[in-house]
Amino acid sequence: MKNMTKNLFMLSALVFALQSAQAGTIATVNGKVITDEDLQAVIANIPEVQKSTILKEGPARKQLVQDLINQELVYQEAVAKKIESTKEYSTALNAFKKQALMNILIQKQLAPKITSAAVKEFYEKNKTKYNTDQVHAQHILLSTEKEALDVVAEAKRVGADFQKLAETKSKDPTAKNNRGDIGYFSRSEMFDPAFIEASFATKVGEITGPVKTGFGYHVIKVVDRKLGKNPEFAEIEQKVRTDLQRETLQAYVSGLKAKAKIK
Repeated sequence: MKNMTKNLFMLSALVFALQSAQAGTIATVNGKVITDEDLQAVIANIPEVQKSTILKEGPARKQLVQDLINQELVYQEAVAKKIESTKEYSTALNAFKKQALMNILIQKQLAPKITSAAVKEFYEKNKTKYNTDQVHAQHILLSTEKEALDVVAEAKRVGADFQKLAETKSKDPTAKNNRGDIGYFSRSEMFDPAFIEASFATKVGEITGPVKTGFGYHVIKVVDRKLGKNPEFAEIEQKVRTDLQRETLQAYVSGLKAKAKIK
């Protein structure tokens, strides 16, 4: 009787231990255990707005579990078919490795620099950039500076038709249809800083150029201007942060280029 009691106690302890070990198990797929920790790892990468919904609603959570099961099934099938030994897998793995290494380097080297104070300072130094004023401009794109200077002189003659010149002389392929008119744009909508600076520095009705960009030499005529506002920091904080991240990365890469031997 004493031995039986002892055996029952040991069996109960074993069952309890097994239950505790599997307490985090939410599914098994062909013997492979999917745990609550796996689910939480997926949830952690979901945007906060959706995350709160998933945590509150049972169906959404169940769908995530089902997605994990489906992924495990496909993964097991890929292993069974020896996909790991294919050239496609090797190429994809190398690409992923390269991207992961870059991401981790950037996270370690640059992320600490993007502090709240740094973002606010960047905003203060670049308030003009976030102004929502708009300029309506027309332009003529030329291949060389000499061509652009000739067009500037021609465009400034009394009675000259700027759009006619754009239609006949511009290298921009869209000029045949829009006659050089690129409509209204703000400082944040156009990519090239030189074009932006020249356009916003020119008075309505005036012509400026040549303005050199990566596309060639521009002759620009400002047709109209719309006054906007200077957004408060709180309104555009995320955009400012993104801009600072981009500029910080560009500066970092430029530093690497300066030290590299590139042929």
